[in-house]
Amino acid sequence: MPIHRPCLAISVGLLGGLVWTGPALAGGFATARFGGEHGNPITSNPTAVYYNPAGIAESEGIHLFLDGNLALRAASYAHSQAASDDVTVPEANTGEATLLNLAASPMLGASARLGDLALGAGVYVPFGGAASWDTNSAFEENGELAGPVDGVQRWHSIESSLQAMYFTLAAAYRIPALRLSLGVSGNLIRAQVSTVRARNASGDNLLATEGRSLLEVSGLHASFGVGALVEAMPEKLWIGASYQSRPNVTGGETLEGTLTNRFAGVSNAASAVELHQDLPDIVRLGARFVPAERLEVRLFGDWTRWSSMENQCLTQVGAACEIRSDGSAADPAGVVQNIVRRWRDTFGVRAGASYWPQPAIELLGGVGYDSSAVPDDTLDPSATDFHDVSFAVGGRFQVTEQLHIGASYTHLFYISRDTTGQSITAGLAGNSRAPDSGGLYTQTIGVLNLNVDVGF
Repeated sequence: MPIHRPCLAISVGLLGGLVWTGPALAGGFATARFGGEHGNPITSNPTAVYYNPAGIAESEGIHLFLDGNLALRAASYAHSQAASDDVTVPEANTGEATLLNLAASPMLGASARLGDLALGAGVYVPFGGAASWDTNSAFEENGELAGPVDGVQRWHSIESSLQAMYFTLAAAYRIPALRLSLGVSGNLIRAQVSTVRARNASGDNLLATEGRSLLEVSGLHASFGVGALVEAMPEKLWIGASYQSRPNVTGGETLEGTLTNRFAGVSNAASAVELHQDLPDIVRLGARFVPAERLEVRLFGDWTRWSSMENQCLTQVGAACEIRSDGSAADPAGVVQNIVRRWRDTFGVRAGASYWPQPAIELLGGVGYDSSAVPDDTLDPSATDFHDVSFAVGGRFQVTEQLHIGASYTHLFYISRDTTGQSITAGLAGNSRAPDSGGLYTQTIGVLNLNVDVGF
């Protein structure tokens, strides 16, 4: 089958640019863990250009910030026979699929405070995800039935990459009399999706007509952020709040590119398509308290409006995407493929603390919880999501007067999900129909965060 792993690997490599997108680390496609325990709405380092632009007005001088996350993800998907499955060949459409992926995602930021005014800039990926599933060794030598070698999850994902890279400029102003800082940011967003999966024109998993579908789309969009940070108790308590808008503010982002299909052994030329989807807006709130000279405690959280993600809808260029509740399209001729999402809003909360045994050494840790965006009936291997609890430990060290280095490790423990018998994908109408995605989902992720902060 010509549409396969090597083709996608090349395309993802060319599109990756600065960022090799890591796995989703919170609800939905959220990956914003840059800054580690100091990436929050009450921070003053350059990550504030995203978390709360008001924070850069609390910084001193000029700061150059380089941050990187290295994530190791292990996941599995076990699918039992569903009524709609083709089971003519044992274990071709049932059984367990696994992956073990290593991914990295850097963040570049800078800030400069000029009196009561501060300016900032950053490049980072707050939304994204990538996956490359293991092959099924039982079918590696099967020349007559090549499709199942890509695993039981292949009808939803073989390899995929979704990335929303933000290029941000921010400004903030501190009002000394009120001990209040206000900030605003503007984002240019480069969104890219590249994915390959098994597919039949009829939306089932019939082995005799198994094909492949390769999608590569991208687009440019804009959004904004606003925030406030108040020193409620001098040198003791800071409270911050921020808002990040959806791409294009009101949502409705459209990515343009090509779709290449191979159905029933016949390869079609790449066709021009548009992908319609919606990323969320986010509200953040946090507090930072210094109860003693060498101790700081933090509490912060976010509410993310993932209910904006109703569908990921692929249409012919210029066609509208209106999907009815049964999955059918108001314009069947214009809708090429559709993945029903129907996600829900999520929230996350995190508590952390720092202790300085001496001024040049900061020891820190934290614990957090994130809710899941994906309901049981639409959960599939292309966008796995879980409730999770995370624990972090690390430190920040002053190497010279101008140089600080931070390092931390966070482990995310995900609550496994069994959606057997609950998937609605096989019962959807039109081009929303897909093989049953019910099954047992598990995942665990470990994240190493390293950052360098140079001040002038």
